[in-house]
Amino acid sequence: MSETAQNQQNSLPTPLFGHRDILDRLYAGFQQNKLHHGWILSGDEGIGKSRLARQIAAWILSVKPDSDNALFGRADILEAHPSELALDGEEARLVFANAHPDLLLLQPEEEEKNKSGLIKAEQIRKLPAFFAHHSARSKWRVAIIDNLDVVNRAGMNAMLKTLEEPPNNCLLLLISSRPGQVLPTIKSRCITANLAPLSTPDTISVLRDIWPDADMSMLEVLAGLSKGAPGRALQLAEAGVLDLFEASCRILSDSRAKPADIIKIAEKWAGGGARGRPARRAASYLFAELLSLASLYSISASTALQNSFASIPFIQEAARTLASHHSAERLAVLHSDLAKSYQLNEQLYLDFAPVMTKFFFDLHSQSAKR
Repeated sequence: MSETAQNQQNSLPTPLFGHRDILDRLYAGFQQNKLHHGWILSGDEGIGKSRLARQIAAWILSVKPDSDNALFGRADILEAHPSELALDGEEARLVFANAHPDLLLLQPEEEEKNKSGLIKAEQIRKLPAFFAHHSARSKWRVAIIDNLDVVNRAGMNAMLKTLEEPPNNCLLLLISSRPGQVLPTIKSRCITANLAPLSTPDTISVLRDIWPDADMSMLEVLAGLSKGAPGRALQLAEAGVLDLFEASCRILSDSRAKPADIIKIAEKWAGGGARGRPARRAASYLFAELLSLASLYSISASTALQNSFASIPFIQEAARTLASHHSAERLAVLHSDLAKSYQLNEQLYLDFAPVMTKFFFDLHSQSAKR
């Protein structure tokens, strides 16, 4: 391979893992000239919805204005499975750099006055003008809204005209982790693709691409903790809480743990301000999943073992201990209380230390099981 070709290959996006069903559906619709103009890519946070949307955009925008209905107009591409399509190098680089003239990516604007973190209605109103323009490089125009969960009602109403009267050769990809909050008028004009979490091997493959030199045991732990959501694994790794979570599970498994030790480790989860937010967010997720696993053990050990958290020994031990100390109903109450307290503390910028300390003592105590 020449040096130029090698450089081009190295600058391409990493491979896409998972989501073969939605890729098949899009590919079939495209080949039959029946590709629907609006799609909601729905699924848990961190499973790769944004990455998938850009992959789809790179496919579509590789269609040249003078090509026929065949995707890319290339026989070698047509013979490949959709998830393995070799993207046009230049188009893919432009898409993933958000520099393609036929791609409109709408995200929350990062500016001081946008403290709400919303995608504003005036941003959504760019859609009609964008789709009205002739394409510059491709046969298509693609818009991605990342994500629909932070578009308010005015913004959703602003996109209705585009969905009701779509121009030819346009595709609107809407990303959502909470499709239940999407307006019915939006959902009725789109195809909703419910994306499943990635398999453990695919999750590990994604993480290995990101950290090629990482220890495999660490990747396996992250894959188990993320439950098929590589983006969540990244958040947990960047929060730097893996050792802290293991230490927390071991204390919760130890009936002889001293109150001072419980207080000390609980407070480590409660750093204040923006700097402590990743750890607080990780605590909200990790302990909710730990309680869910403990509830499963209270009901059926065989069912619990199917949960990826149970594949990690220190978590399994903590969950079994909690199941022996509390009823499933009590664990559900503790789960709900933690979620409510977390949301309230984040909204009001309160001290999270008292919440975590009480939570740890409640977990470490033994309530009567029914």
